[in-house]
Amino acid sequence: MPSPTDPRRARSRGKLLDAATELLVTGGAAAVTVDAVTRLSGVARTTLYRNFPSTDSLIAAAFRRLLPAPEPAPEAGTVREKLVALCASMARSVQEAPLQQSMLGWLAMGRRAGGDDELGELRRGVVRAYSEPVHAVLSEAEAAGVIPPLDRDLAVAQLAGPVVVARLMGLRPFTESDIERLVDDFLRGRLAERGDAGATGPGPA
Repeated sequence: MPSPTDPRRARSRGKLLDAATELLVTGGAAAVTVDAVTRLSGVARTTLYRNFPSTDSLIAAAFRRLLPAPEPAPEAGTVREKLVALCASMARSVQEAPLQQSMLGWLAMGRRAGGDDELGELRRGVVRAYSEPVHAVLSEAEAAGVIPPLDRDLAVAQLAGPVVVARLMGLRPFTESDIERLVDDFLRGRLAERGDAGATGPGPA
């Protein structure tokens, strides 16, 4: 039996992923079936299941290939300006990129990881893409004393969550004014106890 590092297995896995990714891009998750992938890749069904324990696992691996890298946090501007820029970028990604919409909707249907962890890796990749830039801005602001320490994962949910949920529910797209209000409400809530408006003024260098 070939080892996981066997070049033949690696080639077969690559062909399967190439086929699954092409089907995903052209037809969405529903197009990525075992029959379609094996036919397009020329790889046997038994080999597919040796590499991917389920169709969901294969689709997750294809989505991971297409998952954009986290966008760096803006280097200049106030905390408010940086968060508005990041949230606007998230909104564009969710609202304008069909594959992003498809991926988030597919994950929201409650898929569970199989024998390998392709689904888990996809979920972690999505979290990184949305959370890392926000974490960076908040960490810098906390270090500079501009905002008090806070739960950064909760902050990501408060900032990115409304945009994602609105898209999944089919509500109207967020406008620039909506994004600014979302960020202002977030900052106002974080600073309410201190009565501090510093986060909307000059930010840390």
